[in-house]
Amino acid sequence: MQFPCETIVREVLPAFKAFIVKELFHTYNISQSKIAKLLNITQASVSYYLRGERGTIGSELIQKYDKVKQLLISITKDIATKSIDSQIIVNKICELCFLMHEEFGCKATHKK
Repeated sequence: MQFPCETIVREVLPAFKAFIVKELFHTYNISQSKIAKLLNITQASVSYYLRGERGTIGSELIQKYDKVKQLLISITKDIATKSIDSQIIVNKICELCFLMHEEFGCKATHKK
């Protein structure tokens, strides 16, 4: 049995990170090394995301759910412009996870 959280961690969160990396690189023209520093990951990881070697499995979910895509675009802008505190960005990522938990049928996230 696979729990919804396992799917989120294995497939969805890497897709979120890949989306953010690609947006920072292509939309905001931020270098790989600066993206690595902004996201606290290695430059090699940034390269993997950009080449599609990581985060591709869950990427169709981002395209399928416009609300998720729009939130990711907003988060990316916040990261690129450093307009809000990093804890708020983390909270926004948690909001995205909550949306995905509902999609995968996690009963704990449904309001009673």
